[in-house]
Amino acid sequence: MTKYLAIGIASLAIGIFYMTRQNLNVRNNNPLNIRENGTQWEGKTGHNKGFVKFESVEMGFRAAYKTLMTYRNNYGLDSISDIISRWAPDSENHTENYIAYIRQKMNIEPNAFNFWSDTVPDERYPELMLHMANMEGAKGAFSIEQAERGVALA
Repeated sequence: MTKYLAIGIASLAIGIFYMTRQNLNVRNNNPLNIRENGTQWEGKTGHNKGFVKFESVEMGFRAAYKTLMTYRNNYGLDSISDIISRWAPDSENHTENYIAYIRQKMNIEPNAFNFWSDTVPDERYPELMLHMANMEGAKGAFSIEQAERGVALA
């Protein structure tokens, strides 16, 4: 009987560990899961499982915002469709589900004449990043204030 009790306790402990363990983007202070690619981000403290680690959540949001501004300013990607298609390509994600989730959360839908007309206004980028962080696994771990502070640091 003792053997089965020990197995049960061990199983319970493992279950609790996995239920309370934070997602990688939370542990890394990297809300949008920016991949390690050698970029010397301000506030970068290393990397973990292929993703950048930041000294604070705000520095992670700052890096994400700077990346999204590069998308917009250098490549003309300013719609939910374009941003998410580049950020989360079909080769790694369910991109259409990701786009639909962000559109629904932000209440930004394309019009009937142009499926790609879901442009993100400048002032809504913190909100966009917060919803992307949740889609990346954060599930409510970050706040809009943290995203706004990250934008202010950029």
